[in-house]
Amino acid sequence: MKFLNKTLPILSILIYIISVSQIAFKTGYMGEIRIYYSYEVLLVGGISFLGGGIPETFVWSANFWYLLSLFFTKNKKYKEAIIFSIIATLISISFMLWKEVLWSESGSTASILSLEIGYFLWVISMIILLVNSILLFYKLKGYI
Repeated sequence: MKFLNKTLPILSILIYIISVSQIAFKTGYMGEIRIYYSYEVLLVGGISFLGGGIPETFVWSANFWYLLSLFFTKNKKYKEAIIFSIIATLISISFMLWKEVLWSESGSTASILSLEIGYFLWVISMIILLVNSILLFYKLKGYI
């Protein structure tokens, strides 16, 4: 049980922290390539709606759902943790379907050229927390 209660959530948090130090994705606009670091996306994503980036803010909200899931996992409310983990995971994975992102406040968009290691580590951290929450829930119910 200690593995589920402590090790997996800590692993998830460590992978999340590592993801923040990595490149999240690369875009191209009119011949210019821009690299987005995960820490930039984390810091600015929550206010991107101010420049018209409502879909970008929606994807950024996966961070909020992830934190809620951590909170409920710590407080042994595994059903709630599962719900918030599912939301966080689905939102984070949905970014894989995107073809472009907001480039400027004028509404210009840039093509997503590639998703990078920071993005994939971010998603993995959420998947680990989801799996952990499900296992803890079933452990509590006596199924495993």
